[in-house]
Amino acid sequence: MVIGTILTPLGLILASFATELWHVYLSQGILYGFGSAFVFSPSVTLPSQWFTRRRALATGLAVSGSGIGGVCLSPMTQNLIANIGYRNSLRVQGAFGFGLLCISTALANSRYRPPPMKGGKNKWYHVFDLSLMNTRYILLLAFSFFVPFGYVTPFFLAPQFTQHLGLDASAGAAMISVMSATNAICRIALGYLADRVGRFNTMFTFTFLAALFTMILWQFSTTYASFIAFCVLYGLTAGGFVSLLPVTTADIVGVENIQRGLGMAYMTTVFGNLVGTPVIGKLLNAYNWTAAIQFGGSVTMVSAIIMFILRMIMANGKLFVKI
Repeated sequence: MVIGTILTPLGLILASFATELWHVYLSQGILYGFGSAFVFSPSVTLPSQWFTRRRALATGLAVSGSGIGGVCLSPMTQNLIANIGYRNSLRVQGAFGFGLLCISTALANSRYRPPPMKGGKNKWYHVFDLSLMNTRYILLLAFSFFVPFGYVTPFFLAPQFTQHLGLDASAGAAMISVMSATNAICRIALGYLADRVGRFNTMFTFTFLAALFTMILWQFSTTYASFIAFCVLYGLTAGGFVSLLPVTTADIVGVENIQRGLGMAYMTTVFGNLVGTPVIGKLLNAYNWTAAIQFGGSVTMVSAIIMFILRMIMANGKLFVKI
């Protein structure tokens, strides 16, 4: 986390001095991206290490910060750019982020040290732990691979869809804030619910609902009011992936292995995060809104089916049990 605390704000500050596009790729793209990974991945594993009975709720509270940040930082950034320009805005955000990350890193404390990997020494460069691979964990990795393709679709297309409805892009930006705000609420609520009815039950149910809302409610949104309804409902259901992936990983690989297990799970999300938005954009340009929307909904539905299979395996084939 210390490395991330340095790299993340440094990426933003260096981007403020960019004079060529490749400068932005290196600074705000690669440097900031690596820094964020060094901060985010270790931090989301910490609640699972310290909480047992309320593990999902603790994790939901922790990851809700990114949703709240999406609501707060968007208008703050717009105001900064309007008043001091985009270069100084990047510097202010870098300094602001550095202060917050220093506090977070100082408070972070890991309860478990990663155990030695089977068949080798406990070296820092070990990334893949094949000893964790079993049917349950492979299904979790498959879920993590597919779900980002659908998760990003509404956030990516909201500004364009509001223009498709005859409104301006600011209405789309407002919908992103709505989804971010409801997403933050969802992450806390799902954590609370998961501790009571089961983490895998909750993950499957809300992933399925997110797919259903995308494929039906968004598909037939012909007015701004109906699109607002979709954004609210999607925000309230789509946060399960973010808040419950750490705790479901802990249930499968064990709390002592969560750092490696979650790291590998997040690594499988990279492809969807990188390729998802270009694929959606290509579908929209080459075909129509139906193709883009149904792609996002279908991939989310595939993720829900994978999670249902995993849930049934975890429950030994029993349907009405807490798992």
